[in-house]
Amino acid sequence: MDLNTRKERFSLAYINAVATYADCEVIEPKVDRGSVDGILKRATIEEIIGFQAKATSRHIVSRDGRQLIFPLPMRDYDNLRTPVTPFILIVVLLPEDETEWLAQTHEELCLHYCAYWLSLAGRPEVTNINNVTVHVPTTNVFGSNQLADLMDRAARGETL
Repeated sequence: MDLNTRKERFSLAYINAVATYADCEVIEPKVDRGSVDGILKRATIEEIIGFQAKATSRHIVSRDGRQLIFPLPMRDYDNLRTPVTPFILIVVLLPEDETEWLAQTHEELCLHYCAYWLSLAGRPEVTNINNVTVHVPTTNVFGSNQLADLMDRAARGETL
């Protein structure tokens, strides 16, 4: 398996672990259409949140540590800014050294680094051709409590 495929699968494993702990399931479509890598669905409500997952080991954290500076392909930007249902971008940061992505002992399994989310709903159209740089606040940690909050907000019809 090539490195990009391993990063993609690792990011989905990370998202699945967070979602499971938040009492959500991850539904992965068989074909990636419209930038949809998956759908998050809580067992107790019908509301869903679609997501596009990206994984990177590049140094994209701003110098002040307050945001990720991430080049997003234009196709994904356009699909994420005009969603039919709530939709988020999830960026999973990975250590540069693949052997440091996870650590396992008899007591724990640790997935290293962190994931962050961003909603692009309502963002303006841009004239870029290949990529648009998005800024993901590091306060937007993709964790179980945060996912539960996002699901509650989506159920109330609030913009994420």
